[in-house]
Amino acid sequence: MVVVDARGTPGRGKAFQDVAYGNIGRNEIPDHVAVLRQLAAARRYIDMSRAGVLGGSLGGYFAIRAMVQAPKVFKVGIAMAPDEPANGMRLWMGAPEENKEGYEFASNLPMARNLMGDLLLIHGTSDLNAPFASTIRMIDALERADKAFDLVILPEQDHSAQNSPYTLQTVKRYLIEHLK
Repeated sequence: MVVVDARGTPGRGKAFQDVAYGNIGRNEIPDHVAVLRQLAAARRYIDMSRAGVLGGSLGGYFAIRAMVQAPKVFKVGIAMAPDEPANGMRLWMGAPEENKEGYEFASNLPMARNLMGDLLLIHGTSDLNAPFASTIRMIDALERADKAFDLVILPEQDHSAQNSPYTLQTVKRYLIEHLK
């Protein structure tokens, strides 16, 4: 398991963080891919044919992003309570009417057709932080693109459901099953 702070992650200086302002979705996954390739080149025990990605909330958005932006790299993705830029990213993207191109590029919906691996979506229906409607829109985009995916709906669960024992066991089972 590797945790990567791509450009745009807070806590590494303003210049590092500002790369993502107004540009969510542009640099993060290429940064992750570069890290994985560098690690695999230096450590022969890393099997790039079994790369997976996991995230919740904004990390859920990026898990989907990895699966559709780098589908030949990431074989398995688990997105818990994923959100789309239009819902909760004004802080990083500015107002939609002032950054139309940025929001359009950041959306995972048009790239649903790129999905190649196994994707599990997990979302609570009472999540106020990342509205369930975001996952419904992703489901619609995946279905329109004729892409298979797996789904766990957590009735009446809020944003904290991504940390529940049931969710964590589901994640573990999915990774074991699909990454062997």
